[in-house]
Amino acid sequence: VNMILEYSVTNTFSIKDTQSISFEAVLSNESDSYHIKNIGDKRILKTACIYGANAAGKTNMVTSLMFYLDFILTSFTDLKPDESTHFIPFLFDKKTSTQPGFFSIIFFAPDFSDETNLIKYEYSITLNKNEVLEEVLYYSPKGQKKLIFERKKDIPVKWGSTITGAKKIIADATRPNCSLIGAGAQVNHPVFSSIYKHFSTRVKPMIMPAHDGLSDFILRKIEKDDSFKNKVIGLLEASDFGSISDIIIESHEIPDTVLKILPKEVQDEIAKKGEKPTRRDTKFVHHYDNDYELPIYFESAGTKRMLELTLPLIELANSSVLMIDEIESSLHQSLLETFLQLFLEISDDSQLLFTTHNLDLLDSDLLRDDEIWFCFKTDKGNSIYNSITDYKGIRKEASRKKLYMADKFGALPIIDMQKLKGLFNAKKN
Repeated sequence: VNMILEYSVTNTFSIKDTQSISFEAVLSNESDSYHIKNIGDKRILKTACIYGANAAGKTNMVTSLMFYLDFILTSFTDLKPDESTHFIPFLFDKKTSTQPGFFSIIFFAPDFSDETNLIKYEYSITLNKNEVLEEVLYYSPKGQKKLIFERKKDIPVKWGSTITGAKKIIADATRPNCSLIGAGAQVNHPVFSSIYKHFSTRVKPMIMPAHDGLSDFILRKIEKDDSFKNKVIGLLEASDFGSISDIIIESHEIPDTVLKILPKEVQDEIAKKGEKPTRRDTKFVHHYDNDYELPIYFESAGTKRMLELTLPLIELANSSVLMIDEIESSLHQSLLETFLQLFLEISDDSQLLFTTHNLDLLDSDLLRDDEIWFCFKTDKGNSIYNSITDYKGIRKEASRKKLYMADKFGALPIIDMQKLKGLFNAKKN
């Protein structure tokens, strides 16, 4: 069991002031058994959903989580000693544009000294474009909060009493532009290897609309794993995507002559991975009166989207954190609701964080009020996030969709129709 309880972000992308997404359940009702995992005295939700107008920043709350988790895991191995952290502050304010960002996360994971014991961890990091300014990790092995380490710029690392072993080696190896957790994991210290393993195996790549990278990841998995391929074919067929009987993938190494004409930064990235890139020719076999092979680019956008969503469903057994941007993209309403229902019924401690514009989900009974968040952008350009449970006077029987359309939650786009008509010379009324 590994689950996120809450995370907070400050001064990152469109997020200026500290904003938080909590997975802690605050309501009690009959849906608890599908939506909630109990860990100690905490009731943790499996899903969180963010609504908001275009450009309000709903995706940034998900992307910022990915950025900081990726920094924890890869900064030590992937960044050069003098390379930027790639941090981007809130830029619509001269003050914040030069200030650092802050990230904190509270999560449950196995105790590094006893994997059968599940405990709470609290981690935070403060960084700017060049370096980490502060990094702190606590844990609560018997309910009492204890320090694992505290790192501050230009000050020796402060270690908790339970940490033994190569502390000086870890401190010396930790560069200004990388996380101490990443450095500790690389020298195989059991504490940091345990935390590193928790995030690296649990957090999956973010699924985005029209994003080919994850599809390529799935195609590699289909190519090498017949069991996975059969599940994909079965899911597509059961979802009424035609009589798909097989998926044929042929891999071809990209010739050196082609690699040499690629931009230098692309060549460097290929060299870093240490393997030759391949081109995959993928065909779907449709069986009607005969077998017919169609290249993947002939398949519908819905088929490709469902192909991407097979991975989250199959990965649920691995205690995964899944992030999906615009979950409804290219999917029929029935398939979208089927996907969410399957997730809730077959997941145990996996969690799903997604963004959406689909208003019908608000009244679908698939989302609880404490799972629904609304994002709006202020007149200063910064993003604010609130849960339905933050609003007072919301009757249980009231339609959440109608309340949203009435701008009760402040996340409705403001459209100047008269201005648009004038711009395009339409009749004004």
